[in-house]
Amino acid sequence: MLVALEGVDTSGKSTQIALLKDAYPHALFTKEPGGTSLGHALRQKVLHEHLSPSAQFLLFLADRALHLEEVLKPNANKLIFSDRSLISGLAYAPYSLECALELHRAHGLLEVLPDCVFVLTLESHALKERLHAKTHDSIESQGLEFLERTQERLLQACALLGVRTHTLDASQSPQSLNASILEKLKTTPDL
Repeated sequence: MLVALEGVDTSGKSTQIALLKDAYPHALFTKEPGGTSLGHALRQKVLHEHLSPSAQFLLFLADRALHLEEVLKPNANKLIFSDRSLISGLAYAPYSLECALELHRAHGLLEVLPDCVFVLTLESHALKERLHAKTHDSIESQGLEFLERTQERLLQACALLGVRTHTLDASQSPQSLNASILEKLKTTPDL
């Protein structure tokens, strides 16, 4: 079973992944992009260099192809938690969701979809506050409006794929958010 944590930058995905490692010590934890050695290098390039949106998208497609073959398919019988997934690949794409989905489909990248997605959302003021508290990578530097639009696209991508989705308020404390996630996971079939 693949469980994905989604949300725009600063929503607390990485914190929640760390907390889930304590609750599920035998699960496999990965990230997308960056769950393979090449994927990690591609992620660093995209986050720290200013590439065109199309170049970023194509690098992330390459990462997804490798992640699918090296991590997701060989471990399909395990519980996998992923910091981002195909959902982000669609939401951050510089094209319509339908076009991004077709590009993924054309390259055979829809074989493994998340079974359950947690989308961590932030209201505009909370997102703005968190952005001001940190230095920005090339994606975060695209600004508040870009991240708000991307947050909405994350939810739209989940609906487009028809995946089980839980939307959670990321402005609550990490411990409260983790308790909500754990409670939802307890009621998830096949987990």
